Amino acid sequence: MITLRYPKYYEQFACIAGACEDTCCAGWEIDIDDESYQKYMQIPGEFGEKIRANIREYETDDEDVYESHGFVLKEDRRCPFLNQDNLCEMILTLGEDAICDVCANTPRNFFEYDHTREISLSPSCAEAGRLLFGSAQKISFREKQIEEEIDLDESKEELLIANNVRYARDHSISILQNRTYPLEQRIVTFLFYAKEVQACMNEEAYDAIPEIDYLAICQKADAFCEQIQSEKKADRMAATEEAFSYYQKRMESFGGMESIDREWEENFGKVKVCFQKDQSSINIEKSYLEEKEIFLHDLQENKRAYEQEHWIVYNAFLFLIRCLDDNNFWGKAQCIVAAFLLVQDMGLCRYLEKQNTFTKEDRVDLTRIYAKEVEHSEVNIEYLEDEFLFEDIYTLEELCKQVLL
Repeated sequence: MITLRYPKYYEQFACIAGACEDTCCAGWEIDIDDESYQKYMQIPGEFGEKIRANIREYETDDEDVYESHGFVLKEDRRCPFLNQDNLCEMILTLGEDAICDVCANTPRNFFEYDHTREISLSPSCAEAGRLLFGSAQKISFREKQIEEEIDLDESKEELLIANNVRYARDHSISILQNRTYPLEQRIVTFLFYAKEVQACMNEEAYDAIPEIDYLAICQKADAFCEQIQSEKKADRMAATEEAFSYYQKRMESFGGMESIDREWEENFGKVKVCFQKDQSSINIEKSYLEEKEIFLHDLQENKRAYEQEHWIVYNAFLFLIRCLDDNNFWGKAQCIVAAFLLVQDMGLCRYLEKQNTFTKEDRVDLTRIYAKEVEHSEVNIEYLEDEFLFEDIYTLEELCKQVLL
C-alpha cells in the first residue's frame, strides 16, 4: 500500500488537447522510457517505421540515466507526431496506450518517498493553471491509499528524515496560508523559518525540526517587517531606489537562463525594459515601487490577492520536499520566493501594458510561461540555484526586503 497525496483540484483535471492555446508537445526534449522504447521497436508497418525514424539515442556516459532515448524534434521544436491541429498522431493511430510515460504524465509532477507518491499539476499547462487559480479558497490537499508498491530502498534513518522534512514543508504551507497576516509578512516569516530548518539539516539534527521555536521566529519576522516599513515611511525616496535596484538585479539573474521558446523571450524582454525611459507604450512617470503598489492594491480590491498565495503555495508543495535529494531546504525556499517575485514583476508589466488591466487569464498565461521556462528545465533550475547561492540579493535579509519593498 502507498499513499497518494495531491491538491484537491487535481481530481478535476482533464487535458483539452487541440482546444488548448498552447501544447505540451513542443519546446522541450521528449524522453522515451525503456518500456515504451521496446514497444516502439516492435510496431509493424509504415507508422512503426516512422516512429523508429524519429527516435534518437542520447549520448551520455551516465549508466544510471533514467531514459536513454528521445524523439527527434522538428526545427520549431515540435514533436514529430504533433499535427497541425495540435493533436497527437500516435494517439490517433495507435490509441492513448501507445504514448510514452512523459507524454502520459504531463503536466503532472511526481515525487516518491516514504511509501508516498505526491502529485502536482504544473501550471505550464494553462488548463492546470485555471484550476490552480480557480477558487479563492485555500488550496487543500487530499490523501488516499492505493494498492501499489514503490521500489525505493530507504533505510529507517532516511524514513525518519523524510518524515521531519515533510513536517517542515507542511508547516511552511500553513505559514503561507495564514490569512490573519498580509501575504508579504507571511512570506518573510516563511523565509525566517526555512533558514532555521536548514540550520537543523546542516547539523543533521532532523529530529529538531519539529522543535523549532516558531514563536521566536514570528517575533523576529514581525520585527523585521516593522523595521522595513518604518524605514520606507521615513525615507520614501531611498525605498523607491532600493526597490528598483532589486528589480534590475532580478532581471539580471533571470536573464541568464537558457530560453525554452520565443514566448519566454518576448515576455521577459518586455519586463526587462518595462521601466526604461525610452518606453512609450506604458506609463513610466511613476516609480517602480509606486506602480507595484497600485497593481497589488487593485488585486486586493478585486478580491484576487489569493492568486499570489496560491502561486507560492503551489511551489512550496512542489519544491520543498525535493530537498530530500540534496539537503537544501533553504535553496528551495529561495527558488520559491524568487519565482513569486519574478511572476509578480511579469504581472506588473502586463498590467501596465494593458492600461491598468490584469485578468485571471493574464495570471494563467504568465505562470504558464514561467513554469514552462523554469520548472521543466534542469539546466535553468541549476543555473538559478547557483544564482541564489552566490548573489548577495538572495540572502535572508535581502530576499525579505525584496518581498516588502
